[in-house]
Amino acid sequence: MDFSAPSFWITLIPFFLLLYIVNRFSGNNTERRRRCNRILILITSLTLLGIASLQTLLIFCSVAITAYVVCMAAAKLKRGRRLVLGGLIVILLLPLLYYKYGYFICSSFAPNRNWDTLRDLIIPIGISFYSFQMIGFCIDTFVRRLPVPRFVDYMNFCSFFPQIVAGPIERRDDLLPQVTAMNLKASEDTLTRGISYIILGLFFKCCIADNLALGFPGTDDLRGHCAYLLWLNNLSFTFRIYFDFAGYGLSAYGLGMCMGIRLRLNFMSPYTATNVTEFWRRWHTSLTLWFRDYIYFPMGGSRTRRWALNILIVFLISGLWHGANWNFILWGAIIGITMVFHRLFRKSGRQLPAWLGWMLTFSCMVIIWMFFYEQNLDNIWQRFCMMFQADAYSLSRFSALLSEKYIATHLINTVPAMALCFAVIVGEAISRKRFDDPYRIFINPWMSGLMVFLLVAYTTGTANPFIYFAF
Repeated sequence: MDFSAPSFWITLIPFFLLLYIVNRFSGNNTERRRRCNRILILITSLTLLGIASLQTLLIFCSVAITAYVVCMAAAKLKRGRRLVLGGLIVILLLPLLYYKYGYFICSSFAPNRNWDTLRDLIIPIGISFYSFQMIGFCIDTFVRRLPVPRFVDYMNFCSFFPQIVAGPIERRDDLLPQVTAMNLKASEDTLTRGISYIILGLFFKCCIADNLALGFPGTDDLRGHCAYLLWLNNLSFTFRIYFDFAGYGLSAYGLGMCMGIRLRLNFMSPYTATNVTEFWRRWHTSLTLWFRDYIYFPMGGSRTRRWALNILIVFLISGLWHGANWNFILWGAIIGITMVFHRLFRKSGRQLPAWLGWMLTFSCMVIIWMFFYEQNLDNIWQRFCMMFQADAYSLSRFSALLSEKYIATHLINTVPAMALCFAVIVGEAISRKRFDDPYRIFINPWMSGLMVFLLVAYTTGTANPFIYFAF
């Protein structure tokens, strides 16, 4: 479900028209209207998922139905519930382990054998997201002994189409009551705000992230061992991954709002954070909370002497969640180490000025994202060393770099998008300070009109799938 593709909206129009007709002519029978809405939304979600990938639809339904059947069967148990829960979690993780991590695990432990079959597997879209959402549902249901909802409500919770393939990873207490009520009624103000969020998300994706993707020079060419290009590479990706992923989240948030469903905002202006802990509280908030509640807290959280080890374990798992490669594990480990150092610094009673904290945090993230986009460990080490070599910053290298036509083309694509990035980040900081909402300043008719103009004038026209579709 690519919100930036016209085909998605063309496909969605008939379903919205049908929903409108049902709600318009269902009369005063509220329960009948809600029942029809539940069924129509489920059909819409499964149809869109099937159009995106039939394989994904089949795997999703298999995993979802398995979880539901086991939850129903275990509801009558008085003993052994935790054992059943543990077995269920393993079963729910099996498709994820097979499709996403099968080649990585097998090639790591038996590198001399041929694992081409596993390497060539196509990862089902959104499997990491909906698997974690179902696992969270099962844990809440088992541990808190909550009632198992009706099947159609459960399926709507698992498959709600705005968020199924790239989050946010919703929790039972937040989304299930809304899809159970399924009023699908939004006031004129809510509808306007929802459309404004959709426009903002598409602006983030199509005008900023996609233009940065055109200018992103790649990782195979260091252009004469020049650190300037490396920093530009890292900075481009730093902004690209945020505006790409946040663009999806904002569009999903707006689409849900148009239907009267309040989803979680997955991003809260992370690049205005003044320390790494604050950054990760604002980045992919639904995943951060999932790891906190289902892994970090059960291990003891910060209450134990091994709190530093708990943090490292959580971020190692987070790195592995993002991708089946050693660079993602290294990426998670580095984040965990920076979090531990910040926690120790904070415990010492020291505090940096806000401006200095922001500069250090932002610079740290520009470096760390290199471990995310570059998968070759040798290349990572060479680039990391280059950052701290004085000769890589020589004027001769800088002059030679500017003389290349390749760089001129790169800058033409990158500089305007970079300017938009910094303008948006400044706007988020102002909005957060004034309204305690980083996106409030962008949600008004004037800004929406400007963004629509830029969507028409500055969209690349090149199809770039959302980055997190790969996860």
